[in-house]
Amino acid sequence: MKKNIIGGVFRNQEEAVPAIEGLHDLGYTKEEISVFAKDSDDVDGIEHATSEDVTKQSSGRGKNAGKGFGIGAGTGGVLGGIGGIIAEIGLLTIPGVGLLAATGPIATALSGAAIGAGGGGLVGALTGAGIPEEHAKEYEKYLDNGNIIVLVEADATREETVYNHFTRANSLNTHTYPEYLQTRR
Repeated sequence: MKKNIIGGVFRNQEEAVPAIEGLHDLGYTKEEISVFAKDSDDVDGIEHATSEDVTKQSSGRGKNAGKGFGIGAGTGGVLGGIGGIIAEIGLLTIPGVGLLAATGPIATALSGAAIGAGGGGLVGALTGAGIPEEHAKEYEKYLDNGNIIVLVEADATREETVYNHFTRANSLNTHTYPEYLQTRR
């Protein structure tokens, strides 16, 4: 069954943590949820709120041409261990964005798509993962403004539930959700 990536954008950790916990209540595991944050204070706050440890290491740019973004070859992809509500977390250097904390299956998949400085950056990485380009561009802007992005894959039977959950959790990007959901609010 085809799955779509659904994203929620949250102002800070105080909004992101309950949104992530709500995804758990909907049956998603920590291995199915991806989180991106540019502000290390938000990563530290999520870590504190969940009583989990995060190991941070530095990363560099990838050397191979391709779609997406890259991390240094020596980092081995995911850079640290975290349990609780989110899985692994690592710090990635993304061309055009800078240092970004990322966790989850989408981040893990993207970390393997190393590119040089001429690649597509975060927008290219997210579109390569199946996110529409206009949404990927918005996510990049939200990250630049210090917001937190939470992504999850949902099949057709769960899509509406996830969209409704993110809407109730005060996601900033509900204007990108399907029109039929926007008319119900």
